Amino acid sequence: MTAVILASGSPSRLSILRAAGIEPTVIVSGVDEDAALSLAAQKAGRELTTAEQTAVLASAKGRAVISELTAENLPGKAGEPVVLIASDSMLELDGQAVGKPHTPQRARALWRTMGGRTAHLHSGIFMARLECPTGGSAPRVEDFTEAVGSTLITTAELTDAEIEAYVGTQEPLEVAGGLTIDGYGAAFVTRIEGDHTNVLGMSVPLLRDMCRQMGVEWHSLWNRASGASV
Repeated sequence: MTAVILASGSPSRLSILRAAGIEPTVIVSGVDEDAALSLAAQKAGRELTTAEQTAVLASAKGRAVISELTAENLPGKAGEPVVLIASDSMLELDGQAVGKPHTPQRARALWRTMGGRTAHLHSGIFMARLECPTGGSAPRVEDFTEAVGSTLITTAELTDAEIEAYVGTQEPLEVAGGLTIDGYGAAFVTRIEGDHTNVLGMSVPLLRDMCRQMGVEWHSLWNRASGASV
């Protein structure tokens, strides 16, 4: 069995892994997202695409957590592999990145703009295979891979009353693009083209592919009892 670290405080991503049979150890990074994006754009010499931004942030979060790991706080047994997963999501509308609205005012404005339209939801994923040597040495990165999953989302055109009611739930304030399909917002998503788990926070089929790229069998991550409550 392979231990898993989720480098994210997202309840949705935790639920995704639990539903897929995985109970991870959650370690949240303290990454300065604006600084990470600014540095990446400076290195690239251009403005980053929305998909690239999600990849940059996922990598920054994952590497930040790795830098804080020790033999003492690494899950699993010495000599056995550990898989670390980090992710970040953004909506792309009219070629521009849309993150979390954070405020009711921004959430209202966003829904007035994107209602009745189609947008891309990008989720960047950083995954690393770690080894914790015997003897108490710090864990080392044996392999890593990065990818971005993208899904097309078409939303309904909401009435002013619906927008006010939805914003009033506070659900859209702290989710990428101001919407989610596992809550109140499910009624307002009329079409999805691509993997629906990607909309929730990260693509499970993509996670499986990335595991296999690093020589880790996906089913080796299963550590939850069958039928366990998410």
